[in-house]
Amino acid sequence: RLERLQRIVSKLQMESGLCEEQLNQADTLLQSDVRLLNAGKPPQKAAEIERDLDKADAMIRLLFNDVQTLKDGRHPQGEQMYRRVYRLHERLVAIRTEYNLRLKSGAPAAAVSVPLGQRPRQELDEATLRYLQDLLAWVEENQRRLGAAEWGVDLPTVESHLGSHRGLHHSIEEF
Repeated sequence: RLERLQRIVSKLQMESGLCEEQLNQADTLLQSDVRLLNAGKPPQKAAEIERDLDKADAMIRLLFNDVQTLKDGRHPQGEQMYRRVYRLHERLVAIRTEYNLRLKSGAPAAAVSVPLGQRPRQELDEATLRYLQDLLAWVEENQRRLGAAEWGVDLPTVESHLGSHRGLHHSIEEF
């Protein structure tokens, strides 16, 4: 059992590194497109950014499943791996938020000069809907994870889970 859990830890370490690289690539492309927007040019890498963010999102979901396996198996590194994956998720949400607000919301200079009532709303509405769906999925995933989480039978385990819960609560408040 411990050997299987240790393989999961190794897998988590490797795949979280790959996920971090995926997020770095998406962020680099996003910053490049933001610079283009600021120069009055259309973004060039929006599809790539969205694809990278979707890949990272899928990776993070799988990583959270592995983390839950570690926590259920009471592996000593379970909490550490949870925090690592949680930080990746926070970064994904931050990059996706910037992407939705800057690129998908019609932020280019050309769109700003059009009066609000005359701006085409369909693209903005689709981007907003996608963003809200992502946020709702995040909330539902966290509710599911909190509902399925075991609180433990001893004080240190309960305190550890309480700390995780407070961290999640804090990130929600910050948002």
